[in-house]
Amino acid sequence: MSKKPIGGLIVLFGATGDLSSRMLLPALHQLYQRGKLSENFALVGASRKEMTDEEFQEFARTSVENGTNFEKFEEEFFNHCRYQTTDNIKLEDLEKLREKMELTAKEFETPEEYIYYYSIAPELYDETTTNLQKAHITELSGNHRVIVEKPFGDSLETAEEYHKLLLKEFDQEDIYFMDHFPGMDFIQNVLASRFFNPLIEGIWNNQFIENVQISLPENLSIGTRGSFYEENGALYDMFQNHLLQILSIVAMELPSELTANAIHEEKLNVLKNVPTFTKEQVEQKVVRGQYKADSEGKYNSYRGEDHVDSDSDTDTYIAAELTVDAPRWQGVPFYVRTGKALIEDYIAIDVMLKSTDAVTSDVASRMSFMAKPAYGISLVLNQKMPNNAYEPITTFIGPDKETFGEQYVADPYENMIHDALAGDRTYFTTYTEIKEQWRITDSIAAAWEEMDRPDFPNYRANTFGPIEAEDLLTKNHHEWVKRI
Repeated sequence: MSKKPIGGLIVLFGATGDLSSRMLLPALHQLYQRGKLSENFALVGASRKEMTDEEFQEFARTSVENGTNFEKFEEEFFNHCRYQTTDNIKLEDLEKLREKMELTAKEFETPEEYIYYYSIAPELYDETTTNLQKAHITELSGNHRVIVEKPFGDSLETAEEYHKLLLKEFDQEDIYFMDHFPGMDFIQNVLASRFFNPLIEGIWNNQFIENVQISLPENLSIGTRGSFYEENGALYDMFQNHLLQILSIVAMELPSELTANAIHEEKLNVLKNVPTFTKEQVEQKVVRGQYKADSEGKYNSYRGEDHVDSDSDTDTYIAAELTVDAPRWQGVPFYVRTGKALIEDYIAIDVMLKSTDAVTSDVASRMSFMAKPAYGISLVLNQKMPNNAYEPITTFIGPDKETFGEQYVADPYENMIHDALAGDRTYFTTYTEIKEQWRITDSIAAAWEEMDRPDFPNYRANTFGPIEAEDLLTKNHHEWVKRI
């Protein structure tokens, strides 16, 4: 992220919704507080809810206070927030929105950089985009970009439909597909570490790597997101986007240069080399699960959550074994997993190193890239115990606290929103990547449709997940890294 403060006008559709409240407003506040947004920045919230500017500013204050990284208010930020009651399907409301935008842009002397953040249901993309044009909003002088959230569609077919709708008004290079995980510093650290350290790049292949594990376990249940989860499940909420994006960054060839186009090209090559699943492969290499209540009464069962069908077959857990058909990764399995209401809660990429033929150890050497609970790289290595024969003892080298100390780690939405204002698409997903991600995901969903109904619920909350996920690795003589 550039150190230079940046300005512009952001129009936040769905400004009073869950994503805006939990993620976007806190991220914008942090950007302003850290000097990443200039005095020539302004935000116009747009939603159907009737609100004045002052009421929206108070809504933003509450959201910021409850958000990630909050320490104190930057009062001036809220003075840059405006609001326009907007029903996106009503042209007259978009015309009023344009008036509000023009007044706000004049008040704060914003540069001609416009971001339209679609924190709205995909069903509204068509009329929202059409009315932006009809209200002559996108005819205002300057650069106009749109940000859309994951999952983009619910299949390759619907993704194609939504993409065509956006292209009616926005050029391809002005459509920013948001998956906030590539905006995380720990993900970017994987690529940076290979660039900065010939030692790491030298072992980044099938000669030295036994397997790779990408783990996103969460101890939170689905909470109030019952309706969302019933429509998406872990497959669409986490696998189709986050897990496959991380895989593409871990397995990519080093680009010739650190530019957006070069990085996107190498990520796309990885995704193209992940084979489509057959039904038989899904049965053998994909595990799905759904949580039931724990014995301590801390968690409800998924089927007992609000807005969830009492006989639901929705997955709250998924684990899979994938391969990348490229010389660098021949014979190396990539294991991915994520789930709700688990006993573990962390974000990590564990690169499991091969053992030598001479000496074996009970603990495999590994290199881990962590985002949560701590940022940085850790190593698990085996070395000789003093005064003993060549018997290995396992040592742990953790993140360098003296180097990082209490250094602020930005929320990924901060990084991504700032990049969008700057016109930097490096860590946004491209549509060609999304197509490949849907190809892979659709093949799993299609197989599930043909398979017998799952025996849900199949794992107790506050555990490691379904036992079948353990078997996924043990059949290959591997095991998941566990951190408790």
